[in-house]
Formats: sequence, C-alpha cells, structure tokens
Amino acid sequence: MPQPPYRHAPPILPKSFSPAELAEIAEGIFRENRWERAIQALEGVSRAQDFETDHWLVTCRKDLPDEMLVNGGFPSALPQLRKDLLQEGAKAYGFWLLPDEALEDWALVSQLCRDSERPSVGLEQWAGAAYGQPGCSWASEQTPRTRAPMTHAATFATSRFGVALEPSGVEVSRFRKAKTGRRTTQVKPLSQLPDWRGHLVSPNYLRVIKGAIHAVVFLGCAAFTLDLVTNKYPKAIETFSWPILCARLGGLACAVWTAILFLSMSRGALTLASRCLPRRGRSFWFTFLDCHKDLHIAAGQAMVFYSALHILGHSIGTIPGILQSDVNELNQLLGCAQGTSGPNLFYWDLHVLHWPPCPLPASAKPKTFTDALFMTMPGLTGVLLLVLLVLVALTSRQKFRSERFETFWRLHNLVILFWPILLFLHGSQGWSGIGAPLALLVCGLPVLVYLLSRLVRLLRCCLPSPSLVRAVIRGETEEGSLVQLEVARPRCWSWRNTGMYAFICMPEYAPLQWHPFTITSGEDDHTVNFLISGIGDWTQELCRRCCTGRLPRLILDGPFTAPTQTALEKRVLVAVGAGVGVTPFISLLSTLLAELTSGRSHRLVEAHFYWMTRDPTEFIFASRLLRTWLRHEILQAKIFIHLHCTAKEVLQNLPAFLFREAVKRQSQVDRHHFKLHLARWLDSSEVQTPGPQFPWAWAEGGHEDLLWVRCPSFECKGITFKSFTGAGGTSSNDPELLVEPPELLPVVLGRPNFRRDVAAIGKARPDMNVHVYVCGNDGLVHDLQSVCESCARESLARKRTPLQKYVLHYERFG
Repeated sequence: MPQPPYRHAPPILPKSFSPAELAEIAEGIFRENRWERAIQALEGVSRAQDFETDHWLVTCRKDLPDEMLVNGGFPSALPQLRKDLLQEGAKAYGFWLLPDEALEDWALVSQLCRDSERPSVGLEQWAGAAYGQPGCSWASEQTPRTRAPMTHAATFATSRFGVALEPSGVEVSRFRKAKTGRRTTQVKPLSQLPDWRGHLVSPNYLRVIKGAIHAVVFLGCAAFTLDLVTNKYPKAIETFSWPILCARLGGLACAVWTAILFLSMSRGALTLASRCLPRRGRSFWFTFLDCHKDLHIAAGQAMVFYSALHILGHSIGTIPGILQSDVNELNQLLGCAQGTSGPNLFYWDLHVLHWPPCPLPASAKPKTFTDALFMTMPGLTGVLLLVLLVLVALTSRQKFRSERFETFWRLHNLVILFWPILLFLHGSQGWSGIGAPLALLVCGLPVLVYLLSRLVRLLRCCLPSPSLVRAVIRGETEEGSLVQLEVARPRCWSWRNTGMYAFICMPEYAPLQWHPFTITSGEDDHTVNFLISGIGDWTQELCRRCCTGRLPRLILDGPFTAPTQTALEKRVLVAVGAGVGVTPFISLLSTLLAELTSGRSHRLVEAHFYWMTRDPTEFIFASRLLRTWLRHEILQAKIFIHLHCTAKEVLQNLPAFLFREAVKRQSQVDRHHFKLHLARWLDSSEVQTPGPQFPWAWAEGGHEDLLWVRCPSFECKGITFKSFTGAGGTSSNDPELLVEPPELLPVVLGRPNFRRDVAAIGKARPDMNVHVYVCGNDGLVHDLQSVCESCARESLARKRTPLQKYVLHYERFG
C-alpha cells in the first residue's frame, strides 16, 4: 500500500557548524557558573534576613545612632557579612588578617555585589605616588612625577618592561606609542625582534668540575700504573697477567678519591681557601669550593667503581698468580723482599706489619684462594674495607638517612675513623709499591686537615656555648612549625660574607648530631639568626624545648662558605627562594640594605628577590627587612621584592572559593586600569623608581592575580606566635620599624613566570651579566636552569660585545 505524502517537508540539516556556532554551543555546555550560583545564594539569604527584620527596623529606627544608618536610611549588616566571609576565605590561603583597604566596599567586597569597576587601594597608592597626589583618580590626566632623586633613580631602567629599537637606535618601551603624523602605531615587542642577543655561560659549573676531576684522576692513575708495571716491576705482567693493571689502577684511584672525600668534608679549610680566591673567576672557584657535597657523593660512587675494578683485577690475576708461582719467583718480584735495593722512591721499613713475613717463606705461602683472602694482611684488610664500603653505600641512601639518621651518622663516624687505618694497613705489605703505603702519601694530608677541623669542633663543644637570646615560634604544634633563633655571636666568629651557613648541635638531645642551617642575619647584626622548619625529629625537638620556656643549649660550628657569598659582587642578580629556602637571601638582603643605607659604595645595579611560599605568614619573619626597605627610596630604586603565594586551590570551601574568585575578578579590573596608565607613566621620564606597590607581573604583560596586603608583623592577630627570651635577651628593634608603614605590598597568587621575568631583566641590562641564585628543591633548580638555557639560546644568534651571560648558582648543604 503506498505511503501518504508528508504534509510538510523535513528540515534540512546543516552539513557542518560554523566556528561561531560551535563556540556558542561550547559556552553553554562548559560554562562555569559556580560564582553566579554562589552570589545568588548569598543574595537570597540576605533578602530573607531583610524581610524578617523589616518590622524591627521600622520600629527601632528612631533609637539607632546615625553611624548605623546607610544614606540616612535603614542600617545594613550585609557589607560586614561579606567582609567576614572574605576574611574567612583568606585564612584558607594563609592571609589571616586582610587590611581594611583590601576589603573596602569598592574593592573585594564589591565583587560580591557585582558592581565594582574601581581599582584596588594598593594600585591607587602607586598611582598617587607616581602622579604626585595620593589617592588620585585614574580618570584624571595628572603629570607623573619621579619617585626618587635622579642620582638614585638612575640605576633603574624602564626598559625592564621590554625595549624595542627604533631605526635611529633610540630605545623606547614596548608600552609606548610612536606617533607618525596623525597615525599612531604600536611599537613591536622586543620578544618578536631578532635584534637583541646575548651569550650563555653554562649554568652548571659542577658538571664541568666533576668531569674534569674524573678525567684527571683516571689519566693520572693510569699513567702511574703503566710506569709502575712496565718500569719498576716488569715481571708483574708475566706473573699476574694483564689484570694487574686494573688492580693497580683501581687501588691508586681509590686512594686518590679517598683524599678527595676527606677534603670535601673539611669545610673549615674550604672556607679559609675561599677568602684567598682571586677576584677574577670567583664564581667558578666558589662553585668548586662549594660543591663539596656533590664531590663527596661523587667520591663515594667512584670508590665503589674503582674498588670493584681493584677486586676484579686481584681476583682473576694476582691471587691465581701467587697460588701458581714458586716462592723464589715471588720473592724476586715482591718489592718488600728486595729491601732498599728494590724499585722504591724511598724505603720505609714496616716489617712489623708484614703478615705473612717478607721475604715470603715457603710455609707461609697461601695455598688456597681463602688463605689469600683471610690469612694475609692485604687480603683481610681488603675484605674489611669492602664491608665498610658496602655498609656506607647502603646507609647513605636518602630514604635510610631520613628514617634512621642517628644510625647513619654513627656508622659514618666509625667509617671515617677506620677507613684510613685499614687503607694504610692494606698497603703496608709493599708487595708492588714504591717503598711506603700509597694511602699515606696520597691521603695523609687530607685526613690530617679533616681531623684538625673535627678537633676545632670538639673544642667548641668544651668551651662555653653562645647563649640563645630569643626564639620565635609560629605554629601550635611542633610538626610544620617555623622557629626563628637569635643566638649571641660566639667569640672568634669570623663573619665576613653573607649567606654562609653553620652547623648547630643540641648536646642535651643528640650530642653527635650536627645539622646545617643558613644564617639569615647580616654582617652588621649583633646576633646570629636562623630560620628552621620543623620537618624532622631533631627540628621538632628543638621547637618542643623552646616552647617549654627553657631555651636549650646550642653549639655552633662555622660559618662555612656558600654560593650566596658571590652575590654581593654582582651588578644584576635574581635571588629565588622557596619556603625556608629564602634564608640565605634574607641574609643577603639584610647586608645589602645595611650597605646601601650607610652610603658605602656598592657595585649593585639591580637586584630582584623572589620569595615563594605556600603559607604567606612566613613573610612575617622578614618584616624588619621589609619595613626598612619601605622607608628608603634609594633601596626601592635598586632592590625589588616579589612575593608569591603558591598555596593550592581549596576545594569544597565556600568562603575560600568566594575569596579566590573575588581576587581574580578584582585583578581583572586592576589590570585594565593599570595598562591604561602604564605607558603614560613610562613616558614621564627616562628613569623612574616604580615603588613598592608596583605590579611587576602586569608590567610584563602577565595575567596573574594580585592581592595587596599590609607589611607583615608579629603583632598580626589570628596567627599563633610564641616568643621566648633567654638570659640577657633584649629587644633590638628600631622604634621606627615598629610603626606600621602605610604602603600596601602586592602578593601574586601563583608561581612566578621566570622565563618572562629573567628575559626582561636581561633586556633592560644588555651590557651586564644576569646571575640567578636559587635555594629550593631540585624541580625549581631545573626549571631555572632551563630558563637560563632558553634565554641564552635566543641570544646566541646575535654577536654582540660584551657578550651577556646567564649564570645559575644554587645552594647546597652537606
């Protein structure tokens, strides 16, 4: 039966969607509406509360004071409720007390009302200082002013924010506009121009140093082995075959690496050597001296390899040769059997240590492989050395050290004592030597230097220890707490460079444990300060004892050299600290502030300090330095501080969500106003001081979220700080530093964009090298290393003199 025809034609489906249609569909599907739903819920609650209180408001209006009325009408508690919500949400990110300026009705609070287009107070402070009128309007056309006198401001280059080269060769900011007749064209950003280039210095001198030492040790030992076997003992190859070369090479290399191992632990000698370094090439030599921990680990690894080579050579060559050879033949070969007539450089009679006797009697000749291992001095001491090496290798792993540090440290001390003794006995037989044990000639002086440094530490334990003047603790529990120690400067404390570190011992708890901590005080401070995080048993016990009110006895050993020492000699430097990794740079900042404010001549042109932390309360421990920095414009012209909060986003928390979204939306408003006036501010003068409120990330074209906060203080409410003063402890704070500065400081919510910032710093100073100092985890070090390499790769195409260098320095402990 035929189907009836359709009354209407079916719709014609499109063959494909246009990009605009797809974007519209995607916006409806993936649109994030949590913010709208949260605001609607708050408004609904407020309307319900207003409805319930309308009758009370009408009856009581005449009895209410004027300050409770809004515009002469009814009182409103909603703004205060919004402030309380934002304050509670800010605590989830570590901001325990936001300033009232950040919570004004036209700032974060107004974001909850959806009616804010006014910039934050911190940004208006910067505008007021830049235009000469505090609190100036952004809509007004004011004449910008220079913040600092030109003698000081001349060190600041506005090309920090990107420079481009006009055909005439004059540098102009990429934010400025070049007028050509009636037409206005935007200057092309420098990042798109192949005009500026520099040069790379390898950011890892350590790799070069380690490779060079490995090559020198191998080549030197190989040359000595060839001379020993071919010239002094030519019959050794016939008797023991070619494995004797591996055995002698491995044995000598073990002795050399033992010497390097002991030298790498002689920190006092390394510190003395650092003071005698020539001015030229100090960065390389400081890296060489400071890489003692890396060389210590490399020495241990090399000793494992060369020990295996030494054992293999004797096992397949020397021992079978001894078992198969006649006694007379062996005595003609052995160096100890020939006495003073043998191939010796000099002869030291050690026959009292010979086992078996030398010349070798027929009855004492080893008969089996086991006899050669356990019935001879070289064999038995070799087995004991191997046992010590295996124990150290197993207990030196990071996991074992963190879980059983006491066991690791005790075993390490025993090995330090017995290893050189066994090594000396191992070569005392002199079967194929130079007349004296090689260990004595190669390792004698390094071991003596190390023992001298341990003797100095022992004397410090016996002498009266410095008193603990003050301890400030942040946190209610020992785990995760921060402890700031202020220790009276010990006698004979040789403090000449900033950023050094010292070892601290708490003898009442663990007399054998010495832990390294960076010194945060400057050269001009009267105390030796430390900032310690409670992440281990020892540090938590230190916090626990300080909380009792009876400050523990501490012993200091140091100070010792660190890579931050070279920072004072740099003209352009970038210092990056993560968490308590900022401690060496607090010391550096303290020294720089003291030197610049005292009028002393200094090579510094521009210094940038980046402090990243998940908990912004850590900024409080640098409050004295921040307040000093805010008081002097000359410091603000050379030193720039970047604070970053890297706390993770808090989920399933309404106040935290509202706070974070309010900051994000207010930052969009602030960026809009800032970009409108940045170019005009840059055009105001060739050189200007940006000021402490200046949002550096936005000036570089970034889109980070910023929050302006007060300078942190120990008097901040809501944060648990405990302060304990020891005997003779007094407050050394400057009364002027106790006054809260009016300036608000920008804190970036998120990690810095180092690729952008380091490149911009280099663009501003194309004729100066950029030195990057970092103290943080391996991931941060690798990121900055790749940043330096990336900046240098872009710069290699241009041949410009002088060549600009990017150098990375990172902190090491051990």
